[in-house]
Amino acid sequence: MDFDFAPDTLMLRDMLKRFVQKDVRPLEMKYFTNGRLEPEERDHLRRAIEQMGLWGLTVPEEHGGGVDMVTACLLEIELGKSFVPLEIGEVPQSLYACSGEQISHYLKPALAGERRAILAVREPGRIHPQSWNMQAIPGGNGAQGDYVLNGQKVVETYPQPEDFLVVMARSAQGYSAFLVDADNSQLTCQMSKPGDREFTLQFVNMQVSKHALIGEPDGALQMLASAAPSTRIRLGARYVGIVERLLEMALEHAKDWVVFEAPMSARPAVQRMLAETHAELESARWLVYHAAWLAGLDREDQLRQAAANVRLITGKLLQAAVERVTLVYAGPGPAGGIGPSQFGYSAISPETLEMALEKARAEIATALLDLHPNR
Repeated sequence: MDFDFAPDTLMLRDMLKRFVQKDVRPLEMKYFTNGRLEPEERDHLRRAIEQMGLWGLTVPEEHGGGVDMVTACLLEIELGKSFVPLEIGEVPQSLYACSGEQISHYLKPALAGERRAILAVREPGRIHPQSWNMQAIPGGNGAQGDYVLNGQKVVETYPQPEDFLVVMARSAQGYSAFLVDADNSQLTCQMSKPGDREFTLQFVNMQVSKHALIGEPDGALQMLASAAPSTRIRLGARYVGIVERLLEMALEHAKDWVVFEAPMSARPAVQRMLAETHAELESARWLVYHAAWLAGLDREDQLRQAAANVRLITGKLLQAAVERVTLVYAGPGPAGGIGPSQFGYSAISPETLEMALEKARAEIATALLDLHPNR
């Protein structure tokens, strides 16, 4: 068995790794303090990504990308090592179902980085579609076939006026997906909880045109289902990168912090936590690589099972790493700095992660019971 990566894959990985170290990490405290970067700083990062040839590299080949899933995961790992969210031209897969004027107004600007697409799927305290309350009701004051949206969604990114949303809602036909401009006057956004990285969107009698509907009126769940395996695998790779950085933070602190004339690293309890985190990290890394390899084959059933495994194992790894590194720090982290919990849950809130893990457990158990009905 050959576990070597292609030279081009390693070149892209190493290029992004150097960029994150040299250009992105120095901006972390500013982003942590202000919650955003200055426009010129964002433009600098964007131009650098383009100059390296990384922008849009992970989108489908027909849209200018086309790297394999293994390469995409190696890049995701490097992206996970920074507290600053770094964009490389990725868009929600449901956008590829755009048609007509939707392509020029939404898909192409999103791929070019001119407009940011934000996926609005989850609702407060709800992750399963069966529990969604958001409604898309036919009617309103517009043309026949238009809809009125009412309800709430939770997103991890604060929408800017030039952004747009891909909103999933219940409709008479089933579950539907709609394109909504972020500057719509019937849309409000507020932080879910003080200090949280999640934002609650409130849709109040928002009228949307029938032309805002993506794909078929009952096609939202199918779009989510088809995108789920690749999304889970790449998110698992992102968690691997986050845990790598957490382990780096813990090692540095354990070596430098002296208690009773001995470094923290001399304590057996600290050594155990570091060793367990490292071993679990390497196990999760290769689970991600295996699932990414399956994504390049025509093995859909195996891929879905592998993606669910990745979701569960990398999510539990992230939870355990945050807990252990917090213990190594003997508290939440350095005063005024980015602590283990803040860094570890920069990509997803603890509550959302736990809901996602519960869903992955249910999917894995269901698959096992279906495969072995007599056991």
